[in-house]
Amino acid sequence: MIEHIFIKNYKAFSRENIPLDKNTLLIGSNNSGKTTVLEALDLFFNSALNREFIIDNKRDVVIEINLNDERYRKVYSPPLYEVNFTKCIGNIFEINHIKYLYIPKNINNHTMLNDLLTINMTKKVPPEEQSLIFKVSDYIDGTIGNSNYKIFNVSTKYEMSITDDVRFTKEDYSRLISNVTYQHLIIGIDNFEVNFDVKSLNEFTKFSYQTIFTTNDKDIVKNYNYYVSALYKGDKIDDLDTIKKRTFKEHNKKYLLVEGKYDVNWFEKALQLLDLQNKYTVIPCGGSGNISFVKEQLKKEGFETIVVTDGDTHKKGSLQRDVIELYADKDFINTRFNTRFEYLPERKHTFFKYFHVKDDVVKNVLSRWAKKNLTLQNDFVQELKILLK
Repeated sequence: MIEHIFIKNYKAFSRENIPLDKNTLLIGSNNSGKTTVLEALDLFFNSALNREFIIDNKRDVVIEINLNDERYRKVYSPPLYEVNFTKCIGNIFEINHIKYLYIPKNINNHTMLNDLLTINMTKKVPPEEQSLIFKVSDYIDGTIGNSNYKIFNVSTKYEMSITDDVRFTKEDYSRLISNVTYQHLIIGIDNFEVNFDVKSLNEFTKFSYQTIFTTNDKDIVKNYNYYVSALYKGDKIDDLDTIKKRTFKEHNKKYLLVEGKYDVNWFEKALQLLDLQNKYTVIPCGGSGNISFVKEQLKKEGFETIVVTDGDTHKKGSLQRDVIELYADKDFINTRFNTRFEYLPERKHTFFKYFHVKDDVVKNVLSRWAKKNLTLQNDFVQELKILLK
């Protein structure tokens, strides 16, 4: 599973780390970078770099993923912007078995069907499905049937020629993708509701190795049963719309407002340990400076909120330590980052200066550590228990 993707100098992001889960729904205002995440994954796994998407033509474009706790980085350097293997991290050939299928908002049937052919679609649509999609499935299975399609081989990759009168419905698209049985498939679908039957959303999550969708549909956010990640572009008015979409899912809960995206795993895990997950929904506000504004606006909408910030804010309801990362396990930090802490310092500036990687990398790794390893005895969990009384 891809735990996070780091994107630098590409489309919407000059520099950004985005946490992901096995099944992730990306929400956010227009131009917040939802599509960029999906396209960056396509660039990493499948495509050549389109130079029109580069922000600064004098800097590297970097796409890095953390896959099953291993780092894999692709770097494209000027002036030609081909892959610069001297700066890459990880052996990409180790993950050749991972297939990423990107389906944009404006689907090209020819491209999509060819992609499905290369993924190896093995499960046929039931015989009673006498429709256009049945014929397509037959061909992808390698059966020559009574159809308007033909397959031919070009440079070891299959291609499909489609007549102009071919049209697909949302149900057709949904059945087609649902028939893929490749066990290492990651699916990225932009604006899911535009081309796919919303009722099939949870079906897609059952067979795929990982799914990443984007949407602007509040009903999808409300009914989605998995991880919802909010992307913020910095405009407080637009960002509030994103937060309201996120909170729309469970209006009966209190909303626990925290500073940033890396805090979410800490708080959600702590709430589970305290058996309070049904009472609170954690909302990242894109920084401590946004919290007061978000709280006030949500109050106007009738939402009940509570705020917990890092200790460096020195506000009522803040934690005792400067940053949440100071509650992580010292031995894990030393092993993971090759540091030599005898004890963790009290101040964040002292803490972060010991690392040879960016602060965001440390925060992301420790966020994932908290999601898996946080215990009831951890000081952070006990402090939160007191703050929520």
